[in-house]
Amino acid sequence: MSALELLTVALASAALGAGGLWLWQRRALPPASPLHDPLTGLPSRAAVLEALTRSLSLADRLQHPVTVMVVQIDDFAQRLQRDPEQAAELERSLAQRMAGRVRTHDLLASWDRGQYLAVLPDADVAHALVLAEDLHELAATHTGLPCSVSIGLHGKAPGPDLHLHDLTASMAVAAQRALEATVANGPGRIEIEP
Repeated sequence: MSALELLTVALASAALGAGGLWLWQRRALPPASPLHDPLTGLPSRAAVLEALTRSLSLADRLQHPVTVMVVQIDDFAQRLQRDPEQAAELERSLAQRMAGRVRTHDLLASWDRGQYLAVLPDADVAHALVLAEDLHELAATHTGLPCSVSIGLHGKAPGPDLHLHDLTASMAVAAQRALEATVANGPGRIEIEP
């Protein structure tokens, strides 16, 4: 092999090596994903709706209930207007604390600014109420930024006659309606949508 051929092979190897290194470094960076909320790091609305559909499919086969819980930081809009950085920090730190409290197979996601949605597979409303009370207490004793939260719950055992995507939407809407009832009745409440 001539010196020119060796040089060509060496340069090609170096270029491929540098390209491989660049790809490896790029892969190590966290991707900007529409399936994760950039502020809280939690799954996004789209991700949680997909997970709810999967949970309902499994619950249908196993004949287990599924409960959906919407948690809202009370007076979040006013906090956001007063001090956006502090509101964002509250949202982020409360998300981390709540994520540590739910079971490993539950899914806590960012639903909207100051709102979270939790999918609780194989949990009926009575079991979800225990978690709701714990999250209530967790928010009230939040270090540095104590707050009050309102929670809306809706649980259902899926049946074979229900279309899963329709059921997903109706459960999220029902939990949201329950949350709206808490707001109407005053902050710091837990409401159940039958």
